[in-house]
Amino acid sequence: MINCVRLEIRKNEAFTIESAVPPWEVPILEVVHGPDNVKKVGFKLIDRELPDPQDEFVRLNNRYKRSRDETGAASTPYVHMVYGQLGVQKLADAIKAAFVEPPQGDLVGQVSSVGG
Repeated sequence: MINCVRLEIRKNEAFTIESAVPPWEVPILEVVHGPDNVKKVGFKLIDRELPDPQDEFVRLNNRYKRSRDETGAASTPYVHMVYGQLGVQKLADAIKAAFVEPPQGDLVGQVSSVGG
């Protein structure tokens, strides 16, 4: 199981979305949207296999693309800003850290929140 993070992501003054993402994706979202616009509001266990780090690195690069410099030209890919250009091993460590053993018992309806 993966202990995903529930987030509120403020896109602009009038638009905020909620999303649950794996924890290794949170620092990328903080770079994309700014750390003050990404708020952790809880956790959500997702029953799925851990992804292959190389495949996940490619997926994240395809999803988040590149930043833009002052002239509007494509700059460094967001994933490379967080994990480095050859950061598959750093990403692999973050993926391993997100694994949790399945809980015992029935958890239907239980909610976990950040900060208590």
